[in-house]
Amino acid sequence: MESGKFCDIADDFQHGKNFKCGSFVKIENNVVVGDDVTIENYVLLKKGTRIGNNVYVDSYFRSSGNNKIGSNVTLRFGSTIAREVTVEDDVFISPNVMTIYSRHTGEKIGGTVIGKGTHVGTAAVLGPGVKIAPNSVIGTQSYVSKDITEAGIYAGVPAVKKK
Repeated sequence: MESGKFCDIADDFQHGKNFKCGSFVKIENNVVVGDDVTIENYVLLKKGTRIGNNVYVDSYFRSSGNNKIGSNVTLRFGSTIAREVTVEDDVFISPNVMTIYSRHTGEKIGGTVIGKGTHVGTAAVLGPGVKIAPNSVIGTQSYVSKDITEAGIYAGVPAVKKK
C-alpha cells in the first residue's frame, strides 16, 4: 500500500493490489477496496463503503457509508455519495455531484442506483432513492427527482429526457 501523510485508516481496512492513497485521507471501519484503486487527497470513506477494481477517487470525495461502488468507476473532485447508494460498473461521476439520502422532511430514503455506463455531469444532484437506467447521461447542474427508466440524455431542474 502506497500512502501519503496524515492518513487515518481503520485497522480492519482491506484493499487489493496496487492501492494508492493520498494525504489527509480518512477511511473508517469495514471499508473494502479492490485492485488498482487510487484515492487522492482529502477523501473520506465512511464505514461500509465497498469499492471495486480499477477505480479513481479524486480529491475531496466523500462517501456517507454503506455504499457499493463498482469497477472501472471515476469519482471526480468534490463529489458526495450518500448512504446506501449503488454506483454500478463503468460510471463516470463529474466534479461536485451530490446524491441525497433524505427528503426535506427528514424521511430517510436509501437505495439510489446509478446504472452501468452512466455519465453524471458536473454539479448534478440525484434525489433520494432514484434509479438511473444504464448508459444514461445526466446533464450538468441537473436535478434528478424521479427514476430514469430508459437510457438517454437528461437535463434540467427537474431533469427530463432531451434525446
